[in-house]
Amino acid sequence: MNILALCGSNRSHSSNHALLEAVRKLLPSGVTWSLFAINSLPFFAPDIQFAKELPPKVEELRQLALNADLILISTPEYAHGIPGILKNALEWLVAEESMQKPVAIIIGSPSGGEYVKQHLTETLKTMDLLPSDDLTIVVKTARHQISESGVVLGSKLRDELTGFAATICQRP
Repeated sequence: MNILALCGSNRSHSSNHALLEAVRKLLPSGVTWSLFAINSLPFFAPDIQFAKELPPKVEELRQLALNADLILISTPEYAHGIPGILKNALEWLVAEESMQKPVAIIIGSPSGGEYVKQHLTETLKTMDLLPSDDLTIVVKTARHQISESGVVLGSKLRDELTGFAATICQRP
């Protein structure tokens, strides 16, 4: 299995990045993991969205997404919506061909993340990506339950992430 991971937070020492790291550590050997730094992308430009020559980082992201069996997004909720940096990355993924990839979502947000869950799910479906409830978890107090390096401090979250990682790996 080949997983492309995207972190929707640009914060250094982000709890969403730590959640991705925790999931990575729970995956079995043989799973290929690519964490793409979405802050390396240029601002989305519809004039070149379908151009023959794209910025190199956009090409890299699209190639990683095409080669992935699953895209894993961990994101906070900002102003009741999708963080701008994540929305920018998703806009670059819209290409002439449909990807039809399953998407797993972790929402690490003190607010509960219901708004971002709704908006992100709708955006992904519009892009012909395939989010689903069984591949979505919400972690309300991640900052207090996980270290910056992805070490899970509480058994409840550890169990939840272990189950989530197992579900990801069971996907065809």
